Amino acid sequence: MSDRSSLALQLTGAIVAAKAAAERAGDRAFRTYGLSHRAQAALVAVDAGGPDGARPKDVAEQLRVSRAAATTFIQRLETKGLVETTPDPEDDRGVRVALTRRGIEVLLRAGQLERRLAARAIEGLPASSIARAVHLLGAFTQRLEEKQIGVVR
Repeated sequence: MSDRSSLALQLTGAIVAAKAAAERAGDRAFRTYGLSHRAQAALVAVDAGGPDGARPKDVAEQLRVSRAAATTFIQRLETKGLVETTPDPEDDRGVRVALTRRGIEVLLRAGQLERRLAARAIEGLPASSIARAVHLLGAFTQRLEEKQIGVVR
């Protein structure tokens, strides 16, 4: 394997490991409020619907899951009193999902805790190194999205 290929695999591995570590740290924050990482993501997706609420299909798209999976998340959050569903005024068969007052509070507090954990994780790292890493990862992401990567047999 060429040196560049090896470096590419090392970079990809480091990204995957960092993402997993960040999710584990986030999970610790969310568990404090009885949430999983995915449940918190579902709350964020519901919140993105604004004061009128989100349609389950929009939640599914944001979570990149099926509508059935999103509905399951919504039902679990509703059982916990974090969201509520109401009939969709624009679609007789549909519903809208909105955060309850408790859901808003939990989302805000869990988000604050997650930010504090992230801030602690970068303590002692030079700001210039962080800025370079952000730039590098942005460029790497853009290149992956631009390239037509096919399977070579």
